[in-house]
Amino acid sequence: MEFHLPPEPKFVQIPREFHSLENDGPFEKCLKCEVELLHSGLPYMIERVFVLDEPIIEYAMCESCVLKSQSELSAESRQSVTDYMLSHLDIASRMQRLSAWAETGKDDASAMMDRCLFSGNRAEDCREKQIAAWCRGNQMRVDHMFPLMISGVAIEELNGVLSEQTRGWIDDFVGDSFGMPPEFCDNPDFRPVLI
Repeated sequence: MEFHLPPEPKFVQIPREFHSLENDGPFEKCLKCEVELLHSGLPYMIERVFVLDEPIIEYAMCESCVLKSQSELSAESRQSVTDYMLSHLDIASRMQRLSAWAETGKDDASAMMDRCLFSGNRAEDCREKQIAAWCRGNQMRVDHMFPLMISGVAIEELNGVLSEQTRGWIDDFVGDSFGMPPEFCDNPDFRPVLI
């Protein structure tokens, strides 16, 4: 099967799905260091977590803060998440979808998030879901992994491979960053896999 992809990742205007509810527009600052994101030229990640259609967590974080935060996760959890991703990601299917999207010439990348990257569940059928993207300025990167959507089912499975240390770090991150206790949603098995 032949794929027709751009030689480099494509960048498109950041879609509304990745806008801040608080700002009613693009995220402007890093959650941790508060560096300005839209005009700094720095790469940054956006994550949003939804229960039904309601965002319960959303933030943007510069690449430097993402890397620092990832270093806080246990080595065991980082390896377990990598193993989970490798065993659940159908890279051929994802590349085929990316190729088809690239051939349309459209700037709307929502088709790349209409199914869970790992379970294949349709976004519209997911009670809980998480979306993530890498951006620079007002542009979102589109490549073989991002933007992505992870269903609540896959998030629960990922939580199952995390160490207690990492689950505690995520609970602290949510509490410290958003003022929310770990039991912030009504599904006790659902803990967003942030960062």
